[in-house]
Amino acid sequence: MSSPAPQPPQQPPQQPPEQPSGQRSAQSSPAGQDTGVISHRRTHPITPLVSGWKIVVGVVAVLTAQNIATLLEDFTIRRALIGAGVLIVVVVLTIILSGLSWWKTTYAVSEEGVALHSGLISRSRTFAPRAKIESVSVERPLLARLLGLAKVRVEIVGGGESYLDIEYIKSQDAEQLRRIILEVTGAGRPGQAAAAAPGIAAGEAGADREPTAAGAAHPGTAAQGAAAAPHGSVVLSGSVDQTGSADRTGSAEALPATAGTAPPSGGALREALYDGVTDGELIAEIPTRRLVHSLLRDMDFLLGILMSVIGVGLAIFFALWTEGFSLAVIVPLLPALIALPRYVLGRIEAGWGFVSRITPRGLRMRRGLLNTRTDNVASGRIQRFRLRRPLLWRAPGWTAATVTLAGTDDEGENGAENALPVGTREELGLTLGHLAAPLGTDDDLATIEHLLTARARDIEGIRSPVAWQWIARRTRVTVLLPGAIIQRRGILARTLEIIPRERIQEIHVSDDPLGRRLDVLDLEVRVAAHTAHLTDLPREDARALHAVLTRDAARLRRFRDRPHWPKPALAAEGA
Repeated sequence: MSSPAPQPPQQPPQQPPEQPSGQRSAQSSPAGQDTGVISHRRTHPITPLVSGWKIVVGVVAVLTAQNIATLLEDFTIRRALIGAGVLIVVVVLTIILSGLSWWKTTYAVSEEGVALHSGLISRSRTFAPRAKIESVSVERPLLARLLGLAKVRVEIVGGGESYLDIEYIKSQDAEQLRRIILEVTGAGRPGQAAAAAPGIAAGEAGADREPTAAGAAHPGTAAQGAAAAPHGSVVLSGSVDQTGSADRTGSAEALPATAGTAPPSGGALREALYDGVTDGELIAEIPTRRLVHSLLRDMDFLLGILMSVIGVGLAIFFALWTEGFSLAVIVPLLPALIALPRYVLGRIEAGWGFVSRITPRGLRMRRGLLNTRTDNVASGRIQRFRLRRPLLWRAPGWTAATVTLAGTDDEGENGAENALPVGTREELGLTLGHLAAPLGTDDDLATIEHLLTARARDIEGIRSPVAWQWIARRTRVTVLLPGAIIQRRGILARTLEIIPRERIQEIHVSDDPLGRRLDVLDLEVRVAAHTAHLTDLPREDARALHAVLTRDAARLRRFRDRPHWPKPALAAEGA
């Protein structure tokens, strides 16, 4: 009998190369699971404590406020111990349920987008597709910041509540996660962004101009203003600093958007103040001295505080006068007492430690004293600009700039839409130069300065013809420029509402018997997430303006013409 042939020795299976923690390739992921660089990772274990304490405090506050009189009248040691025991049981149960919910909550990042799995009994999956992700911000509330944690918010195209929150993870992991998500969406790849929407060269198109009702010209694009600017100056860029003593060129070559800079020097305090934003070219930085002075010079802010103090004082006076002094009378007034410090703190938070830098992913901003946050704003998302200059800001030339973002409802003082809480003329020019398409004039920054400083009657534009509207006739004027439509208004605080003409999506005309009697029309100019109301315009001028803006809405936003949409004057080449 022949012996069996010897079997070759078995080779141990080769192990795939080890990948970084938390990362897997799409091929190695099981079917039915999210694939990508981060797959089903949990948040930090103490997340239930950070996010759940507000619920417990809120329930206790509501129950106490509703039963404060009964508790004071029938107070005994036994009842206090029973209440404390019930509160402890509720807290323990809340912690247990929150912990189980945390165990079932995971997030994943794949080539398709970002997914959040949650639910203890009923499972749910929230998904942000890659193509629908607008921006990624990192927020650090006070308690989370003390514990070294942060929240990552993924904004999605859609309504104001279209976002996905990943809370809470370590601060350094949050920054890394933000970069990974931006790389997945392609926002961090300049080459890809350039292929998707390259800008046009100055003066390349739009040679045809037609007269409009406002006395301005209507080009095919808004880029001719850059071509008309003299050598050495650039649209939306300041030519002198805030003291007027030194020239500064505003060319795109002088301020490369992709150039990295060293972290700001000045010790540990400065590093902690401007944490998280050290890359990119510096655009604006608000010193604490300027922030404090701006609040003391803002008449609206001071009047708001004065009226709030008077209102709360009167409420307390009448409550004590009718009911007498008691804790049951004071407790219902606590929300009003808390609202005023919260309003003041909100204004301080909006500008405290504010720094903005231009990066390949857009304008990155950091702000906050107790609760800090960082945001990214890309020029392609901006639908509208609003510039505000109070009366006492005119001497130093300070201006506040807010923007309206598509798919984002974040209009708070410390939100992403507050692009510049209080900036100098130079900082305003750099901010708008990197975010706004040219207005189409020889010097856009000088035009904006004229609209903010000149009297309304000295501005060429469209205003109400109604004689008895003497305030509106002297404060409100509508100006049509080659690249935007601007409405100036305000008495003590002058504001400019700037809507780029290529962003207009719809024009609506309102007419009524009174308007026909006064020979006026109302126009509504609609862009994504905002509607501008142009009221009481002369009928003939309103019709001419409606015809021009309707043509803009019909042809300037066609998707097939996207490579020819205007781009910001200071945008980096290929960005």
